[in-house]
Amino acid sequence: MRAPASRVATRREKELIMPIERPLLDILACPIDKQGLLYIEDEAILYNPRLRRIYRMADDHLVMLADRAEPAPGEEHERLIKRAAHGDAVGTAGLAVDDLEVG
Repeated sequence: MRAPASRVATRREKELIMPIERPLLDILACPIDKQGLLYIEDEAILYNPRLRRIYRMADDHLVMLADRAEPAPGEEHERLIKRAAHGDAVGTAGLAVDDLEVG
C-alpha cells in the first residue's frame, strides 16, 4: 500500500533541508532585535520567541529579511516553545533554550 501523496511530499521536503552549521548558528541573530533565535531544523525555520516572528528557508536559503518574517499566532508560538523545551530546537547567538518560559 502506498503512502498518501501529501505524506510522500513531506518526506521529500525533509530530505532536502540543508542543516545550518554550528559556526553560523553561533552568530545568527534576528535582523529586527539583533538577538538569538530558535532553530528548528526539521521545520527549516528560525523563530524569534520575543517578537513571535518566523523566518523560513526557501530554496535552501535562509530568508532573514525583516519584511519577510511571518507573525506566529498564539497557538503556533506555544507549539514552537514547547518543541524547544522538549529539545527540538537549538538557540542561536547565545539564546539559551532552557531560559524560555513555557506557557
